[in-house]
Amino acid sequence: MKMLKTTAIAALTLTALSVAAAAPERLNVKLGLWEMTSIMRFSGMPPLPKEVMDKMTPQQRAKLAADLKAAAAEEPEPETSSECITQEDLDKPFHSSNSDDCTSTIVRTTRTSQEIRMVCTGKTKGSGTFKVNTPTPETMNGTLDLKAGDGPDAFVIKGTLKGRWLGADCGDEEDNDDVVDDDEDTAEQ
Repeated sequence: MKMLKTTAIAALTLTALSVAAAAPERLNVKLGLWEMTSIMRFSGMPPLPKEVMDKMTPQQRAKLAADLKAAAAEEPEPETSSECITQEDLDKPFHSSNSDDCTSTIVRTTRTSQEIRMVCTGKTKGSGTFKVNTPTPETMNGTLDLKAGDGPDAFVIKGTLKGRWLGADCGDEEDNDDVVDDDEDTAEQ
């Protein structure tokens, strides 16, 4: 679950900041070190490859479904990460969302908001929308709504993001994005 949440956070953050360059107008955000806090809620069954599902016994499938249902019922905890946003990040659209199976399309962009539509048509079919608002060049917030698969057990992710600019110097974060443990972070203060 942690890997899924971390992947969703990274996708949300990178999408929020890097796809702006492909639009006629860019989001007005400052370059440098950003603190991003996100909360991801999910429901349903993540679409697993058929070969993985075929190797699972009915009991393993039932346990996986029960574990996911229990995890989805828990109140999600915010996750905070530090992200270095460079001009290069803004100039290169979010590559992993534009593959042979998945594409991202900028629906609308202004200096203070952007909406992106994502569609996957490969083995795992899905779609979603990401919306980001930048009330100031030093703050942002956004929402993510994704759905993968069909039927009553379709996998749904709903997320929120808040970001604040920390400064122009990324320091050690230039080549490394760190996820901050909120418990450790508050214990140090």
